Amino acid sequence: EFFRLVDAKETRNKYIELVEFDPKLATCAIEDARERVYRERGSEAEDIRFSFLIDFPPGFKISKYFRVAMWKWQRVPYWSPYEDVSGYDLRSIEAQKRMEKRAVATIHELLSLTVEKKITLERIAHFRMAMNLPKKLKEFLLQHQGIFYISTRGNNGKLHTVFLREAYRKGELVEPNDLYLARRKLAELVILSPRKATVDRELIGHRRSKLDDEMGQVTRAYVEDACEDFKGGDGVGQGEDAEDDLSSDVGSDVDSGDEDDDFDDSDAK
Repeated sequence: EFFRLVDAKETRNKYIELVEFDPKLATCAIEDARERVYRERGSEAEDIRFSFLIDFPPGFKISKYFRVAMWKWQRVPYWSPYEDVSGYDLRSIEAQKRMEKRAVATIHELLSLTVEKKITLERIAHFRMAMNLPKKLKEFLLQHQGIFYISTRGNNGKLHTVFLREAYRKGELVEPNDLYLARRKLAELVILSPRKATVDRELIGHRRSKLDDEMGQVTRAYVEDACEDFKGGDGVGQGEDAEDDLSSDVGSDVDSGDEDDDFDDSDAK
């Protein structure tokens, strides 16, 4: 109803295609961000029509020539990742510049669609031909360090993960979602060491035993206070006489209870 499988002649693979294409959904995340800035700043934001959010890492030295080149690159127009470019002549230098910037926009949009705004470089490489991405993806992404960040942690440095810089602040997502928070909690439980888990269990057990002791002390104090109030009442003797009276009272209560039981049985009969 919504998707169908198609055969790609170039790669001899099968791809999933939308049956009905909705133009309203063909809007990139970066375009929405530009729209918000344009509404806030008005005509002053005219220069950001084709620009990206740039955030270089700490200590990154920017030369004068690099700054000028970046200024020019930000103003280069490009085709949207959702736009069909098969009808354009891509052999000119201007078209190649647009296609290069379109590749940046494509990877940017792909990262924006993920839950954690990150994806492995190897997975991006699977869609290289379908998305018209450059062959040397790692070198290409390193040319745009202000937009993307590549981490080499995992699998002895052989696993490359691409992050969207603008989506993170101090290692955390700027706008976390419920699924991201659930994954973080699960990861914390997985990396929890057995030793720390044992300490946590002992700490919980110590707290419970301490709470039981406190409850026991409160109960004993309550019973002692009740006994003191009972001994101080009228009609109750002190010392051994009081104990004898108390025993006799208990015995009388038991006997009366038996009599009541007999009375109840007789009534029942």
